[in-house]
Amino acid sequence: MQGRVTVRNLLIVDDEPQILNSLKRELKAEGYCIHTAENGRAGLEVIGASDIGVVLSDQMMPQMDGIAFLEEVKRRRPDAIRIMLTAHGSFDSASKAINRSNVFGYLTKPWHSEDLKAFLSRAFEHYELVMENRRLQRLTEEQNEQLQQFNRELESIVRERTAQLTEAVREGIMMMALAAEAKDDETGMHIHRVFNLTLRIGLQLGLGFGEAEQFAFSSMMHDVGKLMIPDEILRNTEDLTDEETEIMKQHTVLGVRMLGSKPFYRIARDIALSHHERWDGNGYPYGLKEESIPLAARIVAVADRFDTLVHPRPYKRKLAIDEARTALRGESGKALDPAILEAFLEMRWDVDDDSRPANPLYERRKQS
Repeated sequence: MQGRVTVRNLLIVDDEPQILNSLKRELKAEGYCIHTAENGRAGLEVIGASDIGVVLSDQMMPQMDGIAFLEEVKRRRPDAIRIMLTAHGSFDSASKAINRSNVFGYLTKPWHSEDLKAFLSRAFEHYELVMENRRLQRLTEEQNEQLQQFNRELESIVRERTAQLTEAVREGIMMMALAAEAKDDETGMHIHRVFNLTLRIGLQLGLGFGEAEQFAFSSMMHDVGKLMIPDEILRNTEDLTDEETEIMKQHTVLGVRMLGSKPFYRIARDIALSHHERWDGNGYPYGLKEESIPLAARIVAVADRFDTLVHPRPYKRKLAIDEARTALRGESGKALDPAILEAFLEMRWDVDDDSRPANPLYERRKQS
């Protein structure tokens, strides 16, 4: 085989030493590793001790003739290529050898040197093809077993993750249902806009789609703690008192409590707790600074701040896109992470609606 170094082991069995010597001389330059035996039993010992690829046996030998010998070779080493060497060349003896031991072919004495060499060369090529096929079959079986084992493990993982996801989604749906009851339509749309902005910013920063999507999904619960804030404070159109402001700030820690302790909501808890922290350390609830603020929370802070600026609230007017972008630049390095803000400002925007950046989910669908 190409690229594979193989030893061509040839066994010659003949009860006449001069025949053995003559064959060895003629085949010396052919590159074979030649083994010899003067009878069938000695030949079988060689078969048991060496990796013989081709057997060339005389037909007429005492005690065990060539047909019986090759038949036993077939039983012990079925892949070895068997060749009969006969002085008679009769059709009867050849047919018996073919039928009983499935010989590859037979040669007659005296032989022609070039015919002998060509015949043995074809025999070894056939043997190597058979052995390569065996190797590939074993390799395929091993790979199939590995693949089946991988599939079994994958199915187990999928079942486990599906159960976890089902439980998490059920809890998420319950929380979002509570949020929808407590918020008006405009606030509900804010949640979806922040999802889209968070996803787009994550991709702009070079995050993988799965990670960016996880950040985006978790961003939808960034203000879930406001469910625990009194409506008279949430809907107040006047400036909040210092006491009311402190109560409002509690929505971050309240949100973490509502999100529980399941691993699935770890990122959502980071966002709920830290999306009002500031890059300069003057945020709340803990005054975290710069990269000590979780990445997901820093991304959501930009998305949330932008959406708040460009949409009306009871206590403020909405800003035009350019006004909002200018306002955000003024918060770079203060409230907002400069690198994340710069990535946001570099994002491509939909030409039909300049109030929102291009939706990557829509872009993926268009390209598929």
